[in-house]
Amino acid sequence: MCVAEVRDTGFVQRLGLLAFLLFGCLAVVPATALAQDADTAAANATVAASIPSAPLPPMTPDPTFKPTDRLVRVARLVTKVGVYKQPGAISATKVIAPWIASTGNPVVLTITERVVDPTGAGWLKVLLPSRPNGSTGWIREANTIVSVDTTRVVISLKRHTLTVFRKGRVIRRVGVALGAPSTPTPRGTFAIYQKVREPAYSPLGPWALHLTAHSNVLFEFAGGPGRVAIHGARGELWAEAGTNPSHGCIRVPDPGIGKIAALVRPGTPVKIVA
Repeated sequence: MCVAEVRDTGFVQRLGLLAFLLFGCLAVVPATALAQDADTAAANATVAASIPSAPLPPMTPDPTFKPTDRLVRVARLVTKVGVYKQPGAISATKVIAPWIASTGNPVVLTITERVVDPTGAGWLKVLLPSRPNGSTGWIREANTIVSVDTTRVVISLKRHTLTVFRKGRVIRRVGVALGAPSTPTPRGTFAIYQKVREPAYSPLGPWALHLTAHSNVLFEFAGGPGRVAIHGARGELWAEAGTNPSHGCIRVPDPGIGKIAALVRPGTPVKIVA
């Protein structure tokens, strides 16, 4: 072995040692830093968790808005409104337009509760026209026009009847056809979502009264969200009262649907019972 090779070998050894010391130490630094970052993140998370969320302002209930068998209050939207999980909350979970996009009909929501915040502003708990059935949310009263509805509808699945009450008294009752066993009419407390005037040739009859209710089986039907409606029965949709042929809708043999439509409006509560 020549001297040059010895010197080169020693140089290589020294260079390798230097590289080990240099890069070995650098390799340790990121690991230590990561550990420190993890500890810092954990500490920050602990601190954040210990900070209480901003408390909601105290609310004063308004018992006069509690629905009864004789009347309910409804809110017509006059602008886009945010829907909140609680009155006085900062962030809305969704926004509702004041008009129904498909028809241009106004959005009118049934009020189930009202409270007043410390500034005197009212908050309304309303029945929402969205899934799941029975969904509710809070909206600001200032974005609505509130009125009274003294009419309500009760549909009996067992008796196959639709009964209209006004101020607690029966003013109209008709026999109806209901959902088939595989696509049953859902039970619950709902409301008229909109009244749609159907064309003369429509098998739905002259009127379709869309509800806030949705099928619990069909999540899409004929391009729609599976919304349940009270409608007429013509042609292919003709059905005798007391039968169960529908996809969940309530079919009212003509001319009964016209008489029912004349008595109700958007926001009118509809209760479907066993």
